[in-house]
This record gives sequence, C-alpha cells and structure tokens, in this order.
Amino acid sequence: MLGRTAVMLAAGEYADVILLVGRILSGIERGSVTDEELATRLHLTAHQQLGSAHAATGDLAGAVRHFDLADDLARRLGDRYEVAQVALRRGRVLVADGLVHQALELLCDARQQALQEGAAHAAAAAVVPIAEALAAAGSPVSAMELLERIGPTLEQLGCGVAERDRALAEALLSAGLAEEAYERGLAARDAFRDAGRMAACARAELVCAAAALRLGRADTARHALVAAEQLATACGDVLSRDEARLLLARIACTEGSGDAAVLQLGRVLQDESVADTARVRATLLMAQALRDPQEAEARIAVASAEVDRLGRPELRLELRIVRARRLRQAGSTRQAAEELRAACAMAHLLTQRPRAGGGHGGLLAEASDELIDLLVEDGGHAALIEAWQRVRAAKASAFSALRAHTHGWHVDEAAVSAIDVDSLIAGARRGLTAGGQVATPDLPPVPEGPVVEYYVTGADVIAFVLREGQVHVRRLGGAAPETARLVSAWQQECHLVAVLGSGAAASPSLDALYDHLVLPLADLLADIELEPLEVAAHRHLLGVPFDALLDVGASWRRQLTPPELAAPMPAEPAEPAESAAAGELRVLVLAAPDEQAPAIAAEAEMIAATLPRSEVRVGATATADALAGRIGSADLVHVAAHGRFHAGNPLFSALRLADGWLTAAELVDGRFDLRGRVIVLSACGSGRAAGHLLRPIGLAWACLSAGADGVVASLWPVDDEVTVTLMTHFYERIAAGDSPRTALGRARHAVARTHPHPYHWAAFRYFTPAA
Repeated sequence: MLGRTAVMLAAGEYADVILLVGRILSGIERGSVTDEELATRLHLTAHQQLGSAHAATGDLAGAVRHFDLADDLARRLGDRYEVAQVALRRGRVLVADGLVHQALELLCDARQQALQEGAAHAAAAAVVPIAEALAAAGSPVSAMELLERIGPTLEQLGCGVAERDRALAEALLSAGLAEEAYERGLAARDAFRDAGRMAACARAELVCAAAALRLGRADTARHALVAAEQLATACGDVLSRDEARLLLARIACTEGSGDAAVLQLGRVLQDESVADTARVRATLLMAQALRDPQEAEARIAVASAEVDRLGRPELRLELRIVRARRLRQAGSTRQAAEELRAACAMAHLLTQRPRAGGGHGGLLAEASDELIDLLVEDGGHAALIEAWQRVRAAKASAFSALRAHTHGWHVDEAAVSAIDVDSLIAGARRGLTAGGQVATPDLPPVPEGPVVEYYVTGADVIAFVLREGQVHVRRLGGAAPETARLVSAWQQECHLVAVLGSGAAASPSLDALYDHLVLPLADLLADIELEPLEVAAHRHLLGVPFDALLDVGASWRRQLTPPELAAPMPAEPAEPAESAAAGELRVLVLAAPDEQAPAIAAEAEMIAATLPRSEVRVGATATADALAGRIGSADLVHVAAHGRFHAGNPLFSALRLADGWLTAAELVDGRFDLRGRVIVLSACGSGRAAGHLLRPIGLAWACLSAGADGVVASLWPVDDEVTVTLMTHFYERIAAGDSPRTALGRARHAVARTHPHPYHWAAFRYFTPAA
C-alpha cells in the first residue's frame, strides 16, 4: 500500500496520499504489523510521504512535524541513509519557506551523510535542492554551475535531469536570463508530462510563464498559467495553484482588465487554503484593480498590517508600488513619486526568489518604469532630468546584476568529480556569508549632447533629447508595438535580400521606422546640422541602424535638415593621400580565417597594404594573448573573425580567435585595457544586443566597457565580399586622415553606390559610450 501511495505522490495526487497514508498508519497502530522493527520502518516511510504531501499542499508546518517524526524514527533504527533522505525532504520545505541559510546547512549535511553511506545517486539528487537554496539566497550563478556539472550523474535517476532543468530554469530567471530559462523550463515540462508527474509539470509551467512575462510574451505566459493552475488544482498543489492565479491576475491588471482581475482575485481571497503570503499579494492586487478608491484604501490598510506582521521585504516592495499607483490616480503625484523612489531603493534588501511574483527583478523594474513615467508626466525641468538619469541608471544596473550573477559560469566544461562539486558548494556558501550585493549606480550627470535616448515602457516609447546640458522629452504614444513589428519586418527584409538579392535603394521598413522614431523629434533635431548624433536605443530598437538613418548626407537625414542647411553626400577622392596623422596611426590586426570565411585573410592583406605600419597577425598568431599583449602598442584594433551572439546571456557572445572563443564577459574582466582605442569588429553579430535586457549588452558594449573610445560593429550578418569592400573604403579614408566615425560614414556611402539596398551598407555602426 505504501508503494502505491509513493507512486501517487510522484504523480501529484497529494490529497489522496494524505487520506490513504493516514488509513495505513491507523492500521499499523491497531496492530496489523507485529514485527516492531518492520512497524517502525513502515511508520518512517509513511511520515516521509505525509511530510512531502503536506509540503506540496502548502501546509509547511504540518510537513515539518511529519519530517521531525520521520527523523526520530530513522535515528531509532540507526539508518543513516534514511536520516539523510528525511533531511533532504525537510531542506526543500525550508527553501520553500524562505529559510534558505538553514536549508543549506541541512541539505549539505544530508549530502555528506549520503556520500558516507555510499549512496551516490541520493547525494547527486541532493545537489538540486542545494542549488535551489543558493539561487534563493541570491547566488544563481553558483546554482547554475552546480546544476550543469551534476547533469550526467542525474541522467541515471529517471526524472533527475528534468528536476535539474526546472531548477536551472529558476536560477537562470533569477539571473535575468529569461530566454534560456524559458527553453530549460519547456524541456523540464515536457519530460515531466511524459513521465506522468503532473505536479512537477505544473511547477515547470510556472517557470515558463514567468520567463515569458520577462520576454514580453503575455499570451504565451497566460496559456502556461492556465495549464499550471489546472494541473496544480487537480494535484492539490496549493502553492503552485495560487502562484498561477496571482500571475494571471497580474497580467489582467497590466492589460487594464480590472474586472477580470477582480474576479480572479476574489476566488483566491475566498479560498481558506490560501497561504498568508499569497493572500497579502492578492489583497494588494485587488486594491490595484478596484475602481472604488475608498474600498481600495481599505484593502491597502489590511494588506499593510499583514505586511508588518510577516516582515517580508518583497511584500513591502509590492505594497509601495500599489500605494504609488493609487496616489497617482488620486492626483497626489509628489507622494506617489516618493513611494516609488523608496521602492527603487529597496533593491539591496531583496533576496532573489525566482517564484515570488515572477521574481523581484520584475517588481523592481515595474517600480522604476512607473517612476520614470510619472516624472515624464510631471514635465518639470528637474523631473525630466531625473527621468533620464533613472533610465541610464537602470541600464547600468542591469549589466552589474547580470555580470555578478554570471561571473565564472562556463557551461562548456566537462563534468567533474563529486569532490569538485563539494568544493563548488563550499565556495558558494562562503560567498553567501561574505555578502556583497550589487550596488545600484548613482544617477549620472547630464552630458552636453547631442544625444537621443530611447526607452521602451509598455506600449509607449519615450525619447529623451539631450542638448547643451538640457533634457527634452517626447512620449511616442503607442509606438512600441508598431516599431517592434517594423523591426521584425526589417529583419525579414534583410534575410530576403541576403538570399535573393535586391537592386532597390529603398526600404519601406526603415522609412516607416524613421517616420515613427525620428520625425516626431524634428523640431528638437533640425538645427543640429552636421554634428554627429549619438543614439542610445532600448529593447527591440537595438536592431535599428540609427547611424545609417541619421548619417550626414543620408536621404533620411535630409528630411530633417532645411534645404538651405542640407549638405550633399560627401564625395570620395579617387586617390586618397596619406596624411601625417594617418602615417602615425598604429593598427593591430587579428584575423582568423577558415574554409567558411576565406575573405578574412583578404581583409587582413588589404589593411596591411593600405596602412603599412600595421601589425598583422593571421591564423595561428591571432590569439587572445596577442590581443592582451600587443594592444598597448596600437591606436586602432581590427578583429576579423567568426562571431556569435548569445541571446540567452549576451555576455557569452564571442569572437573565435586562433586559441578559442573570446567572450564579452572576458573582455570586461580587466585583462584587456582598451582605453583610448578604437576597435573594429569585422564579425557577424558583433554589434547585436539582447532586446529583453535593459542595457544593450553584447560584444560592442563589452569593448566600450573595457575603455574603448569607439567600436565599429555590425548589427546583422553581411556578405563577406561586401564587408571587404566596405572595410577597404573605410581604411582608405583612415589613411587619408579621416576619423573612424567619418571614415565609416564615407565607406557606407561608397558601398551604397554599388549595392544600394541598406542591407548591404547600413549594417556597420559606430558605437560610443554615449550611445
């Protein structure tokens, strides 16, 4: 009978398990088993099952009581293996209850006991809850590395890999890597579904939903949440059920469907089985969704008292956001702004808990966006300056958190021994005790400009124009969905031109993007004349070739400039004469050609012929060590190699040199001092950045972070021969004494004469720290 209930427990039939195991215990206690040791062992198994079932239904206190009884029975039997098993189950309960440091101690002791008893599989399975505890304690990178390392061992444990993938998805989500989290969550969900483990499938659906929300895929998230709620309700998994309901209500609130949210939340609040934390969150969401201000205030007061009683910072953060929204609706914008500033200042108090409302990172981003929106609405000079400063600070903090969370993570390494896994665990625990939260960057000073900074928030795009130390703002209402569609259309257009070719000079997609993003700012940009304009993009706008749209002499730029100020497209001299400045320019060239990209060698030869003082390293000598060692002797560094963009974690985007892949993460680690240099990255995807992150993180950004004055990089893959042609014009103009920015503009114009479609000539952009 206990074997049957064990299967039911794995399938997620928690309520039935509690009922049947209770009957089994009654039978044992009536004397149906006369052997005392056997009766004790049956009691032990029954209480372990009851503890797991109660934990799944949200009764964490009941689960701890049963695990305490099971622990006493295991020690009475002298069965150290069962003592370890009970400790592992109880550790999971402590993680769910937020007591992560206590859980870590218990789980690590249990793993050591399992190893001492020769139970290698049990010890390997213990790594999953240990990793969950590390991620919940704010160290997701340690969790990710542990879970990657233990994968081969878990393949022998049935659904062990699926458990690993679900935990890894939650850790990835904590680190802000939503794309990879979604893929891992899907893999876990499919494996659990095939194995008939419906409760585990529901938890995997929750992770997929939270990741989809981070990626802006509300419909995908909604489908996953409906499935998670149905599965969790059928299994009696109260925690997962309530999480799904709350996230569904949050989506409804975000989309303005207040009535649907009120109905959903009413179900939660009327259910007596709902846990205290979920009840408080439901009350706060209800206050946000209600139309009656007095009723909403009453709900906020009730929630506030509960937040004080529970003392959880994540609930206080959510309380501040809801208070700010109600104050804003009531016209008290100053008080609302103060609440939101206080919410944004809570980052250092929060411990990353992946399943708490889709992650605190999401709540902090909500508070930041809300404050920026409120400041723009205020419209005062000081308010607009603060709005732009908070946009810049938000982008900077996004990188700091991502870098901290992914430092040292190398998933391509081979699996290591159990001793190495324990060393990783010990190191991660020491790191937790050392502390060191990532500090939120200070609000930056306003530059002289000219700079255009775009910020996507909800359905709108906010455009900040900075000139002469002043900040001007335009809200492009409803522009986000349409510009996202146009960026996607432009990417499809590029693909078609790459395959089929095109003799056309026009691009309907780029024309429309210009109309949506630039022309509304015409009065603010009209008298810039021939000044280079820096553009800092955001989200999906990172794929827009702003340099080409705003280049002096470009057809689009002429729409901005009055006829009397319009400059003709710069003509290119037939025979560029080398200037003194160009003669002193020191260029380091690293070229790593192969059979798939033989044109890389021709590119290196062209630079050597154009600038004879260049130091050219081709093939085996084009290494990361050469870059680190020789960069001090160069003013301009040219890297021609294969490139790859890693959408899940853009810090793993890389250039393939002769000695392996050089990642963006390695470029910012201090080994490469690029200060004062211009870097040319002639590689596919070298200028791409992840649209789901606040900051445009990728290879070009990594070079700027390492100190580069400017970076030439491509936003999309371009034909090798066209790239060589563009680079030839670029270096001819460098030899003639042009600055790299001017040289790139002239090279674009030259390529456009023979390859008129923007796919060919607009890919390479000149990135600067301001952009």
